[in-house]
Amino acid sequence: MDVSIIIVNYNTKELLVNCITSIYKNTKDVNFEIIIVDNASVDGSQEFIKEKFPEVLLIESKENLGFGKANNLGAEFAKGDYLFLLNSDTILLNNAIFYFLDFYKKNSDLNIGCLGGMLVDEEGNVIHSAEKFPFKRKILLNIVNNYLSKLFKFTLKKYIPKFDNKAYLEVDYITGADLFLKKDLFFKVGKFDPIFFMYFEETDLQLQIEKLGLKRYLIKDPKIIHLEGASVAEEDFSAKKRMMINDGMFKYFKKKSFILSYYLFRFIYLIVRLPILLDKRLTPKEKSQFFFSLVS
Repeated sequence: MDVSIIIVNYNTKELLVNCITSIYKNTKDVNFEIIIVDNASVDGSQEFIKEKFPEVLLIESKENLGFGKANNLGAEFAKGDYLFLLNSDTILLNNAIFYFLDFYKKNSDLNIGCLGGMLVDEEGNVIHSAEKFPFKRKILLNIVNNYLSKLFKFTLKKYIPKFDNKAYLEVDYITGADLFLKKDLFFKVGKFDPIFFMYFEETDLQLQIEKLGLKRYLIKDPKIIHLEGASVAEEDFSAKKRMMINDGMFKYFKKKSFILSYYLFRFIYLIVRLPILLDKRLTPKEKSQFFFSLVS
């Protein structure tokens, strides 16, 4: 088999149906399977998938494993030579999986580790598809700049890679919404580190791929809509979401930093994040939870 498409689902039944439908509608000339890992959804996802897509391999976890562990579980059942890790809040607009597979096979000289596509929103606007590897000083400066942008009313520029008439573009790491790589490589680097629940697990994985001397590329041909954040089932401004992001970030830097450098970063991060306790969008309970997540 060519490709195993792994989709993690957590209470996103309608999004998942649209995603799977787009895969079957647009994928041609590829021998593929779809594996759904359900993280103990309570919205009827499991029953609905069994009824509507009986050919899909549904793995039902008894608990919410998070993103990384659930993908690891799906990979254990994968029969394909390649894995395509796809968010449930994506919609394929063309034969994207074939384009990934074809590019990987025809460009062995590029020393490919993994591939992704330039994602778009529902209006066709290019959105977050890749990023530079994070480092502590940049994280802190970004927070300060964000405060300043709100105070002086200017817009911060987002990192948007540009192809400049090329068919591909090398990046530091690809967002976890659409990640295409060889199954053997996924296992060689140890899969997603289980210490991560959600956020920064794809960054850590691709850092391990970087250490092997392999490259990460965005390629131009795949067209995929990403309903950014919808699969998380959280509001854009959410204390819970922010705490999950912080948790992943702290684990990422603790794993790759000297211990004194890591704790110095934690201390400074706490200081620069204190203004959030004045944010009127957060309840007193959320502010308390957020603060203790920073010091614990």
